[in-house]
Formats: sequence, structure tokens, C-alpha cells
Amino acid sequence: MQSVLARHKIAGAQNKGTELMMRIYILLLSLAISCIAIPAGAQTHPVERQLFEFNDGGESIYYMVELDRASNPDSIIFFYGGSGCISWRDYLPVFSEEIGIDARYLALNKRNVDDSGRQLDKCGDKFHETDNLRQWMSDYMEFISTTLKNLPVKPRNVVLVGISEGGMVAARVARARSDTTHLIVIGDGGWSMRENLGVLMGPEAVSREWPKIASDPSSIEKSWLGNTYRYWFDVMDYSPIGDYLALEIPVLIAIGERDKSVPSASALDVQKSATASGKKNIGVVVYPGADHLLRAGDFSYRAEFLRQAGKGVQEGISP
Repeated sequence: MQSVLARHKIAGAQNKGTELMMRIYILLLSLAISCIAIPAGAQTHPVERQLFEFNDGGESIYYMVELDRASNPDSIIFFYGGSGCISWRDYLPVFSEEIGIDARYLALNKRNVDDSGRQLDKCGDKFHETDNLRQWMSDYMEFISTTLKNLPVKPRNVVLVGISEGGMVAARVARARSDTTHLIVIGDGGWSMRENLGVLMGPEAVSREWPKIASDPSSIEKSWLGNTYRYWFDVMDYSPIGDYLALEIPVLIAIGERDKSVPSASALDVQKSATASGKKNIGVVVYPGADHLLRAGDFSYRAEFLRQAGKGVQEGISP
């Protein structure tokens, strides 16, 4: 029989192991976001910066790139990004260039993110006050509605592109809107955060922290894995698979085989469920050896994926 001291040593080792896994998870996600490749010379098209004012009096910065100089674009493409207070300023030109079709490209920063934002955590209280799923959904819906309303002619294609955490938001918004024509997602799938973390870190890591989160669900002072308790309480059990399966528009999801932020099985489960339901509008691509941003060593699959997705939009090709 183990002594009390031995049992304490084992428990301590297990806790340290879980804490180490948590730190590694934060580091990997931070590196994935901060290391989005910005190739030399990629910003060949100017970025227009504007301020969007919400109906509740709040505001966010947004950026626009036009590869089609026509005043009435045939396609309009909205981007939504991942975790933390990351600005789209430097990334929108790259992603728009990789998609490459004549279109107007727009990306809305989260609230209280300035032009230079590149942080995963330590984003400040003002940011954390609005960093939750319900706020993202509301802001994204309003931004798209206002943008489309102000166009003199309705575009043929209204495309939503979600990156990482933004995939979940984009899928939810696509389901809520009848004017969306295409959904493109990188680095996300159909599972909830609880399911993702359970696979990546072990279910005990979530079950150990969840009672603390649930006991103080509005706290922006307390945090776990770089995000506030308020964030986790709002997002932990939201599963986007229902949103994907409710869509009739073309949906294309890309994920890396070695993604350490979202298990590739999460995306494959969307495909499996779609096939079981007889749906043929959803395609999932798993890139061998690739990470959260579709990089495998020195090679990136992202440009290839976005170029093919853009071609599908332009030519009306379904997955």
C-alpha cells in the first residue's frame, strides 16, 4: 500500500505534468498566431484602415483590401481571426493575395485592439470585457449587415473566412445569415473547446479548472490558459458542428494533421457527420505533417488551400 507521502508525491507530479501541458499549449498557440508568415513583397495592394461604430456606441478598427477596383465588387470576403488581441493590419494583405480573386476583402479587429496588436494574452481589461462569443457574434453580424447595406449593388458572392477560433464564429454567423454564399475555415473543426482541450491536454485538466470558472463566470481578473474565466464560461461548451450541418452553402475546412491547438479529428468529424447526413456541400482537407497554420516544416499549404478555395468561389465550384 502506498504511503501518504508517496501518494502526495504522485499527485504533485501529476499536477506539475498538467501545468506543464498547459504552458506548452499556450506557447504553441502563441507561436502559431505570432508566426503567420508574411512573405517579402506580399503587401502589393494597399490596406485601407477605417473605424466601425457599433449601434451600442462601441467601435472597432477594420481594414480593406481591393483586388477589384470596380466600385461594385462581384465578391466580398469577410475575415475573422483567432484568439487574443491580434490586429488584422499586417495579415489581410497576405490572405487576400493568397486567395487572389478579384474581390473586396475586409477584416474586423476585435474591440479594443489597435493597429499593432500581436498579443495572445495580456490584452488589458478593456479588451477582456468584450472578448466573448456573444460579443463576437453580435459585432460580426452588425459589421457584415452594415457593409452590405452600404453597397449600391448586392455582390454575387458573400464569403466568410474564419481562422482558428474565428472558424467557430464564422460558422455560427453563416448559419444566421441568408446572404452568405461560401464558408472557408482554417484550423478549426466541429468540437467544443472542452472536447478539443480534453484530447490535447487530457480531460482532467478541464475538469479540475471548470468548477473555479463556473463559480466566477463573469470574472475578467481570473484567467486560465491565457483567457479570462468569462471567456471560458461563454465558449467552453459551444459546439459548432450543428452550425456546419445546418448550412447548404459550400463549406471548405482545412486543418493540419499535426495541429496542436485543434485536433484534426475535430474537422474530420464534421466531414463524417456530413456524409452520414447525406450532405455533399462540406469538404475537409487534412494536410500531412502540417500545424495549426498549415505549415509543414519550411513549407506552407495555406496559400495553396486559399488559392483553390478562391478559385472555387470564382468559378462556383462546390467541395
